[in-house]
Amino acid sequence: MQALMKWDDVPIFLAITRSGSLSGAASALSVTHSTVYRRLAALEDALGCRLFTRSRGRYRLSAVGEEVLGHAEAAEAALLSMERSVQAAATRPSGSVTLTAPEPLLPLIAPHLAPFRTAYPEIALSVRFSDRFYDLTRGEADVAVRPVLRPPEGVVGRRVAGVAWSSYGLAGMDPEQCSRVPWADYGEELARLEAARWQADQPDVGPVMLSVNSVPAMQAVIAEAGCRGLLPCFVGDPDPRLQRLSPPIPEAASALWLLVHPQLRRSPAIRALLDHLWDALRDEVTLLEGRAQAVG
Repeated sequence: MQALMKWDDVPIFLAITRSGSLSGAASALSVTHSTVYRRLAALEDALGCRLFTRSRGRYRLSAVGEEVLGHAEAAEAALLSMERSVQAAATRPSGSVTLTAPEPLLPLIAPHLAPFRTAYPEIALSVRFSDRFYDLTRGEADVAVRPVLRPPEGVVGRRVAGVAWSSYGLAGMDPEQCSRVPWADYGEELARLEAARWQADQPDVGPVMLSVNSVPAMQAVIAEAGCRGLLPCFVGDPDPRLQRLSPPIPEAASALWLLVHPQLRRSPAIRALLDHLWDALRDEVTLLEGRAQAVG
């Protein structure tokens, strides 16, 4: 009996389910919108039923799709487990490794990437600097450098250092001037940051002039728009345009972790990258923990 649903149909089905749209699925899979549309149409024709209902461009699982979902996720997990087992069984550091880290960490990590490639020429390293939290349990990345208080469920990690946060304003302003400057805050996904929650709970924080969706954007609006805002000290302290307005705020602090899926941690290539990043980032502990300078 010939199978109606093939292995390569599973990523298409799951990507549409998770994004709710063909364009979102195409972006997640790095293919064209027309490719997703064509492959979904072929799959539904082969099955003789509709896996999704369509309404105003949104795709929602049909009753049949709901039945299929658990099996598709199990198939995805089995394939990822097989890939990790093969990767972990390698005898020398080689193969493809994807690293993800927030964009603000670029100055701390980037100088160490070329030496890593020189030391391990058989490892093909791909780096994604983004504030998006790529899902290690789904294989969206292999290693993450992530500022979180503790590792998320399904991954393991090693704590590098604390990450101190403070309030910042323009360099050279006196305290009275700073007290009259409006605030900027974090919106969208970054509203879950400990720093953002702390700011939202402060009754004495004045009116907010604007919200931003990234740490580099906050750094820019403090420097260019004259706002006050919260930054990690490793971002704010080296910027000569800015000054600290307070000591590090304990309630806003986070921590920096090296994270990996448990099945990958013994892979020689993954182990090589984790050890290299550990040595590099441990040299930056003073900066990360806000001990590099005092309040301006």
